[in-house]
Amino acid sequence: MATDSHASRPGRRYDPERRERIARAAIEVVARDGIEGLTHRTVAQQADVPLGSTTYHFADKDDLLKAAAELAEDQNRETLDALLVGLLPEEDLPAALGAMVEELTVRQRAQLLLDYELFLAARSRPALRETATRWVRRAADQLSAYTDATTAASLTWALEGALVQAVVLGREIRADDATAVFRRILSG
Repeated sequence: MATDSHASRPGRRYDPERRERIARAAIEVVARDGIEGLTHRTVAQQADVPLGSTTYHFADKDDLLKAAAELAEDQNRETLDALLVGLLPEEDLPAALGAMVEELTVRQRAQLLLDYELFLAARSRPALRETATRWVRRAADQLSAYTDATTAASLTWALEGALVQAVVLGREIRADDATAVFRRILSG
């Protein structure tokens, strides 16, 4: 007699989104406690799942960090997509990028700090390097739709440099200031 394995185990429930919920909880733990505060136990508590669920889905801390970095990278890409959606190549790309810098350094500062904590963790955690590389490459690819590849790389370097300075120096960068830099790059 065949039985549904999920129904035959008392106390177990089918939870197809558990892995993503655990990864989102890892982001929340890093945001609150930093990378050093990330453990399977703290993530399990944050996600409201049994400890065994975190170790089932993520073998070690690097696996948790990689999942968190991938989610943060997706959010970063979505932010840039939202800013560029509907922007025609002849429209004001420098102003759109300047607005993004201000948005990230002023209104989404907590998210920016989290993103860079995860991004910079790739320096000492080789498992995160692929995600960090993809993070930078996707931004350049998105900008390549509006300009040539070399200029897109220059814009990406300027964008990342501005954001790193904002994080390290505790600066807010206004759209007008960032727009002037992007305009200079695009003017050749």
